[in-house]
Amino acid sequence: MPIVQALSRKQMAESLQEAIGRQIPVQLTCQIDGVWHTLHTRIIGVDVGGLWIDRPVCHEADAPEIRPGQNLGLSFKFKHHKHILNTVAECAGPFRLADGDVEAVRVQAPRRMQRVQRRAYHRVDVPRNRSVLATFWPGGGAENDPPAEAALSWEGWVTNVSAGGFQVRIGSHGAPELEIGDLVGVRIELGQEYDPIVADAQFRQQVADDRGVCLQGFQFVGLNDSPAGQETLRRVGAVVCEFQRHQDHHASSVA
Repeated sequence: MPIVQALSRKQMAESLQEAIGRQIPVQLTCQIDGVWHTLHTRIIGVDVGGLWIDRPVCHEADAPEIRPGQNLGLSFKFKHHKHILNTVAECAGPFRLADGDVEAVRVQAPRRMQRVQRRAYHRVDVPRNRSVLATFWPGGGAENDPPAEAALSWEGWVTNVSAGGFQVRIGSHGAPELEIGDLVGVRIELGQEYDPIVADAQFRQQVADDRGVCLQGFQFVGLNDSPAGQETLRRVGAVVCEFQRHQDHHASSVA
């Protein structure tokens, strides 16, 4: 079974009904005024041409307002998969549940949904015989691939990766000081047999290993929010799967 699978209309309907019936938590991502936000919601209903989601909440100081026309990425975990879809907000209003009305947002029915094996989100080390270079620039904008006019860029070597993010060892040029949540664009060179992965990512943490080498952790953002992003996610998942096979083969050889 492929690590990323496109669902049929029947499978989509069944997955959405499972999410509603089990009240599965849903993560919502959106970019508003150039800033990525992660909110939490659940799918509470389906009607002709649309879905209803509970009013999204977040733990940020300034919670964003979801406006009509806003592109949204939704994802939820069920069994061995993470289900991913993108949609567009239409309107806000009350939605009737068995125990009363709740504030909700109506979104367009998704045209496609993917499910990703959850093992793709388990970090796997880059094989020792592979060198994976990551080039960064500030502010994101992966569609620029990267902007030739970027005044500042830096490099690092990827040490581990998953469909959710990656870690790098900082190169000789170092990196600027980053704050948690800062957005960067990244181009990850995977070798001649793969096209580069170009994406936006958020800085999550910085630590030093036992040799004092600086390690930085990043989370991919925006991969749920468009067909292009989901294609990038599929490609990242394929790389993770290859690295996992290499790791499993090496472990069995040693044993």
